[in-house]
Amino acid sequence: MSKRIESKSCQANTNGKKCDKDPIANCFHCSYNLCLKHLTEHTQLVESQSQTFFESNGTILNDFSKKLSTLSISPRVLELPFLQLEKWRHDAHEKLDELAEQKRQEIHLKIAEYRAILTKQVSEQKHQIDKLKRYLNDLSRQTNLATKDIKSFENQLNETRQFLTNVEKHSIQLSIEDFSVHIQTHYFETNISQPIQRTDSIRSARSEKKESPVSNGLKRRFIKKRSLSVCLL
Repeated sequence: MSKRIESKSCQANTNGKKCDKDPIANCFHCSYNLCLKHLTEHTQLVESQSQTFFESNGTILNDFSKKLSTLSISPRVLELPFLQLEKWRHDAHEKLDELAEQKRQEIHLKIAEYRAILTKQVSEQKHQIDKLKRYLNDLSRQTNLATKDIKSFENQLNETRQFLTNVEKHSIQLSIEDFSVHIQTHYFETNISQPIQRTDSIRSARSEKKESPVSNGLKRRFIKKRSLSVCLL
């Protein structure tokens, strides 16, 4: 702990008072040149601190050993994700019911809008049919039918035929996509390499890898917080 050295005076400082005795050794612990009295006191202090260090850390290690012996899987692993999933399911049902009711009302509005347009178009087509009937009667009285008259009649007739064909194809459709649940689980690492990472996805899930911190050459195990993301259309 110490070595013999030569110095003007002891470097100990007790409550602001300097020692004027000649030093007999240099302490490797604090690099001070100390006299016999202060060297003895300092040695006792260092030994006391060392003993306290060993005892306190020995107690901590014993506590860790006991906890590891009784360690079990946390409810945050066994129960929490199911509670979160159930809450999400309940909330999702409520949101789906609200969304369905909103879209139901919107569909009724679209139907009313379409009915008004269709009624107007049908009325116009009926009026067109009446005109074609009169036109056909006029043509039937003629002795010689002109090609252009026949062509004009057929063109107007085709317009009504196309209208009826188009009406049969009219529809109101919904564009629907499934909602998805992404589950990302990050387990603690078991060696100095990258942390073990598993990703299970009902649709698709992306996860980011992070390197574990290393301090004083010791591996630190850590657990990243789990995340559950829900996308609801």
